[in-house]
Amino acid sequence: MLIRKMIPLAVALVFIFSNCSNSKSVTSKQYVPFTKQLQQRLERDNLDLHQLQFYVDQGLVMSRYVDNEKAQVSAGVIKFDNGQYINEVVVRPFTPGILDNTANDRLMISFEKGNNDLAFGPGSGYSADEYVLYGTDWRNGTALITFDNSKFRVHCTTCTDVATARLMVRKSEVDKIEKKSRVVEGRTVSQ
Repeated sequence: MLIRKMIPLAVALVFIFSNCSNSKSVTSKQYVPFTKQLQQRLERDNLDLHQLQFYVDQGLVMSRYVDNEKAQVSAGVIKFDNGQYINEVVVRPFTPGILDNTANDRLMISFEKGNNDLAFGPGSGYSADEYVLYGTDWRNGTALITFDNSKFRVHCTTCTDVATARLMVRKSEVDKIEKKSRVVEGRTVSQ
């Protein structure tokens, strides 16, 4: 009788552990924040920021209300909530992105093809050196951003304030950059 009860438990544990081992493990130890100091070092060494792989460290959900007549969208999904259509776009934590262009101190990072960059730039206060998500009309941990030529309200799924969403790079990429430096031996005049 006890064996019959243990078999389903054993099967469940095997299933759970096999799923855990097959999933990609993303740890924050693999990434470092992209900072003004790092950007200056890269530019000083004439390294192209377009060749760097960027990531956002928090989960973001961008949403906007859509008129019933304009329920077709090019990015995200349409949800029906309280009698209104909502266009929702999700960016999971550590989603890879590329630098599309720069605007003043902002880096415009794209996580998919199209006209849908997210602006990151030097923060303020405790994150003054780190690049964080830029937005306007900040309310209750959310911000208004322009994405896919439309205004979206963005909130964080993994934190309480979207202002803490940072731009990250893989630590191994930074290590490669640091390894590119070398010290010359020097030359002496032969006699």
